[in-house]
Amino acid sequence: MKRITLILYNSYDKKRWHEAHKRAIARAAPVCWAYNCNLAIMDFPVEDVEEVKEISTTIGDSGKYLRMLIENNKFFIVDKFLSQFGIPIASTSKPDKKKSITPEETIGLLTKKPIGIFIGLGRHGLPKDILEFSKYHLDITKKGISLETCTAIGCIPATLYWVGEMYDSRSYKRG
Repeated sequence: MKRITLILYNSYDKKRWHEAHKRAIARAAPVCWAYNCNLAIMDFPVEDVEEVKEISTTIGDSGKYLRMLIENNKFFIVDKFLSQFGIPIASTSKPDKKKSITPEETIGLLTKKPIGIFIGLGRHGLPKDILEFSKYHLDITKKGISLETCTAIGCIPATLYWVGEMYDSRSYKRG
């Protein structure tokens, strides 16, 4: 399998560093570490990794997993989608029917290329330009159920991990 990069897209204030930004990063880091994903933050009001390293919180073992991602070159601060992230996928409960992809189909993509999955922070979710830019739209629930940001941060990698495990075990049994 290729690598997943979770891309937290800032739809909060783009000029001021808020507690919500810090908490989202702190929550995503242990999930990314647990499920072997990269973590990227996009359009955050931060310029370098040192500012992010200083996040102090009780979440994620006081920043332990964030530091581990940083030390292992699995954390990125970006203002645009990087080609190394692979195929851009928007997480949304309202996928465009022409772009809709299931978790199982996403795993099929991961056998060939890495993927970058956008997750919008805040109640507005992802902006229209990100939805249009993304090649696919993933509704991780397959039921059109809108998830709170932190729930999505946990559900997306976990679901893809276990779907991938099932895919690998079936391939192994056939081989």
